[in-house]
Amino acid sequence: MSWNQSEVIAARQIIIEMAKGILSGSVSPVEGARAIARHSFKARLEDDPDILPFVGIVSETEALPLGRERAHWQARALADLQGNIDKSQAWALTVASTHCQSLAARSGSLMRWPDG
Repeated sequence: MSWNQSEVIAARQIIIEMAKGILSGSVSPVEGARAIARHSFKARLEDDPDILPFVGIVSETEALPLGRERAHWQARALADLQGNIDKSQAWALTVASTHCQSLAARSGSLMRWPDG
């Protein structure tokens, strides 16, 4: 398969921005994990040890309505799930923090084509 350098770099930039956003608190840990996992293949990082935990977070939280998905849920159902969502967000942050820090620290090398 041929890789488009600009697409790989753009996907890596999104991953780095999400990781930094999770660390700063401006991005929800679960939503950030979903974005990181979604862009991991295009970024050619699907086997990276700092990416794999985000795939686990997504797997464990895929049933939770977040972001735009919430518009399709009834208010009562969302209220009933809120405690679960809060616990999952806290758990995801504990799992993700170290890996977010590592991705942010590696951002310079990750932005070079490809891994070089």
